[in-house]
Amino acid sequence: MEPTIREILALPVMAAGRPRVIGGSDHLDRTVRWVHISDAADLTGLLGGGELVLTTGLPLAGEPHQAAAYLRMLAEQQVAGLVVELGTHLDGEPTFLGALADSVALPVAVLAAKLRFVEVTQQVHRLIVADQYEKVEFARTTHEVFTSLNMARASTTDIVRRASQILDAPLVLEDIGRHVLAFCSADTPTAQLLDQWAERSRLYDSTSSSDGGSVWSAVHVGMGSERWGRLVLPTQTPDASRTRMVLERAAQSLQLHRMIQQERDALVVHAIGGLLDDLLSRRITDDTEALARASALGLLPSTRYVPLSVRVPRRPDTDALTQGEVDRRLLNAVRQAVAAAGQTAIVSIRREGTVSAIMACSSKGADSALGAIGAGLHERLSGRGGTDRWAGGAAQASPSLVEAAQGLKESEHVADVGITMPEVNRLYRSTDIRLRGLVALLRSDHRVQAFAETELGRLLVHDARTNDKLLPLLRTHLDCAGSKSHTARLAGLSRPTLYSRLRTIERVLGVSLESAESRASLHFALMIIDAA
Repeated sequence: MEPTIREILALPVMAAGRPRVIGGSDHLDRTVRWVHISDAADLTGLLGGGELVLTTGLPLAGEPHQAAAYLRMLAEQQVAGLVVELGTHLDGEPTFLGALADSVALPVAVLAAKLRFVEVTQQVHRLIVADQYEKVEFARTTHEVFTSLNMARASTTDIVRRASQILDAPLVLEDIGRHVLAFCSADTPTAQLLDQWAERSRLYDSTSSSDGGSVWSAVHVGMGSERWGRLVLPTQTPDASRTRMVLERAAQSLQLHRMIQQERDALVVHAIGGLLDDLLSRRITDDTEALARASALGLLPSTRYVPLSVRVPRRPDTDALTQGEVDRRLLNAVRQAVAAAGQTAIVSIRREGTVSAIMACSSKGADSALGAIGAGLHERLSGRGGTDRWAGGAAQASPSLVEAAQGLKESEHVADVGITMPEVNRLYRSTDIRLRGLVALLRSDHRVQAFAETELGRLLVHDARTNDKLLPLLRTHLDCAGSKSHTARLAGLSRPTLYSRLRTIERVLGVSLESAESRASLHFALMIIDAA
């Protein structure tokens, strides 16, 4: 740190002059950038601010208004302070000098004995130069530390921990939603550091704020509109400039790590996508070769392999960039869910809105693993980042990786159907979709659509005109397999009211609801409408 006026006045070289502060004592902690010796009455244009001016008192030996003009000039030049030696031009301190110094907020000290100003200058400049050298050395060391971390491909946690060690203070990396991504608590208890973190973090702006006297410092991580987090130091540090330097350097390393990781992930995803394409097109038919390539991409050999696909619907107003971000979130969510379930898999983006994987698991652990993955996906996807609706599909497990890859077509089909089901945000199997799977395959066929319109079109028009809401009642009745008592109980209607409304449905549609074939036909038409 640069020396303050208070520290300079306490130096042994100054003690011989018996310094005494006569004015501006509230500003003795100003730092001194340089020492300037001068008896000139006007130093305008000769000073840069932050200097300690040493004088034998000549500018103050004239009239009081001249002394006042001299002190105002020093204050306007943003001088740190003034030291006046008595005995050469001034026999004693002017009586008005202390009050005048207070009025212009300029620290003024007088020396009762003569000093060699050159010795004072040398001593103070040594301190200033030593401080500047220490800053340069600190900056060089900090640069080398983070460069080494970058070269070693250090993890996010390692970068945050090293920055915390340099600052000797706790440090937290948070995302834009104030969720903690990594932290180092230093000597602070973790429970205390992270207690109500999101709420406490929101009290502070992007640079620094204060709360209860403690100052937080923070820098953004990421560039421009791609900012994805903040590096926060939730305590006060003695040197704000050094703190800022370390935080900015750590933020650069975190961004570089993220860019490298994204590039690596893109290469791995591309490689896995190529392997899945080779397996699906049967360019690879040898299980040994398939396992060798899959193992090189992170899949551990196992007794069973399960095809798995996860699908999110594409919104009509979504552009390519936004869809790409949704797909990456979906990819990461599937990876994290598989890892959290204690399994390994090769995972890739198959097409827009669909991520497919082949997961390795034991012959007895497939069901439990899929259950854990479903729970993990629900936690990571539901309501987040354009994935408020999702559905997963799993096909039959196979002892062969090549055969399991062929099951991806089935798992993707199940996921496609699952996204049209009334209940979403869950994993489905082929046994869960059955007839709806066929409907999903045929839903775009104009002949199927015409069938649904023929079966239910008149009832849809009737509901639109009268708001009788007979279609939901028909759905309930069909789900109850034509049982009127069950329908009345679920719909909350009396028997006479239900009978009257069912007769209205039969009259509008021109069919009998007592016929099993008629009910099946109407149920199939409802599935077509749901799928559309």
